[in-house]
Formats: sequence, structure tokens, C-alpha cells
Amino acid sequence: MRRIVIFRFCCLFLGFILFSCQGQGHKESKPNKKDTTMIEKFDFDIYEKTNKGSDEYTLPNGNTIFSIGFIKDKKGFQYERLSSPSFLTVYKEFYANGNLKKRETYIGENVKVGISRYYDEKGNLIKEVNEDLKFGKIKPQQVLEFLQEKGYINLKTGEGRVDEEGRAVFKLSFGEQNKEKYWIITIIKGIPNTDPKNFPKIGEPPAFLPLHYVMDGETGKVRKEGEGNKKISGIYKTYK
Repeated sequence: MRRIVIFRFCCLFLGFILFSCQGQGHKESKPNKKDTTMIEKFDFDIYEKTNKGSDEYTLPNGNTIFSIGFIKDKKGFQYERLSSPSFLTVYKEFYANGNLKKRETYIGENVKVGISRYYDEKGNLIKEVNEDLKFGKIKPQQVLEFLQEKGYINLKTGEGRVDEEGRAVFKLSFGEQNKEKYWIITIIKGIPNTDPKNFPKIGEPPAFLPLHYVMDGETGKVRKEGEGNKKISGIYKTYK
């Protein structure tokens, strides 16, 4: 009787070992396939609907593609203006195979905000960058509030992002000099062009010239270009 019990125990123990080994082998051989349905690709249908980039196209979510193009065997690109009242623009670049290469969000055309994402040709995410970490105490929202205070834009309606010709009303730049962070706020048609010195020798002179403001990236203090000293801290007004 004792031998039978020992024999059964040995059989059960051996069976458990075999089952465990088979289970581990199956786990290791399980393929790690990427879900290709999540890869964003260049939309050639929209490209055709825009007459290959000549026209704008409004997406179902209200965003507007205002520039799009594709160079065969090289790359594609797309500029997408988020719906009002947003003042953001999304830039997408694509590989020759149509897969998304990068996705960046801009404010004022030049300044990256939010999370930038970069992919390889197979659609795998290879890098993420938190663009907001570079800013000081003055964030993009405070810059927009300054523009609204000056009467150039309306944050509730989105008015002032582009003019009647569909061109940008303002541009922004962000930088750091001598450890001082700063914003450059440019009003495209900021100053009436009445000085003959600014007139070209041939052709009609522009009706307006750009107006530049410099805002301290930590204090929010602002000065016009040419006023005060040339340091970023040379200010004529404090904006909070």
C-alpha cells in the first residue's frame, strides 16, 4: 500500500514539472506583435480633397488643415489649426511610406508646447519631449492674455488668430539669454508704414511694419523693441 502511495505521488510531481515547463515555454514563445491599427498615416484622401494642398479642409472635429503636402518617396507634412477658441497649431510629418514621423504642437507658429512625439518608420514611439518644461513662470497662456489686453485677440472666441486674408496676426518666439528667459511677441501689422526710409526702390511699400514686444519669462515685465536698454530686463511696464 505504501509503495502505491509513493508511486502516485511521484507521478503527480512529475506531471506538475512537465506542465510547468510547457507553460513557461509557451510564455517565452508568445510573439510581441505591435498593434498596427494605431499607427497614424498620411491621409491621401484629404490630400486630394484639398486639391493637393491648394485648399483648406475642415475635419469633423472642427480642426482645419490649412497646409498639406506629400513628396513621393521622400516625406509628407500637414499643418492643422485647432478649432476656435484654441490658438494652437499641430504639425505632423510623415515618412515616405506614409507613417507618422513626428507630431508637434505650436503656439504663435514658432514655439513648441505640450508633448512632442517622434516615431520610427514602423510606427514605434522612440521619443517624447515635454516642451512646457522649458518655460519660466510666464507660460503661453499669460502671453495670450497680454495680447488680449492689448486688443489683438479674443480668448473666448478665438478672434485675432488670423486676419481677413487668413494670415497670422501675431508670432511668438521663446528663448534664453544670459540665463534670462524671454518671449518675443510680434504683431505682424503692428505699425503703419509712413517713413519713406522703409519704402522699397521698386514696387509698393508695405502698409504696415511689425511691432515687437519683449516679455521677461519670469516676471512678465514687458518692453517694446527699442525702448529702454537692450537687456531683457529693460522694461517699461509690468504685466501680471
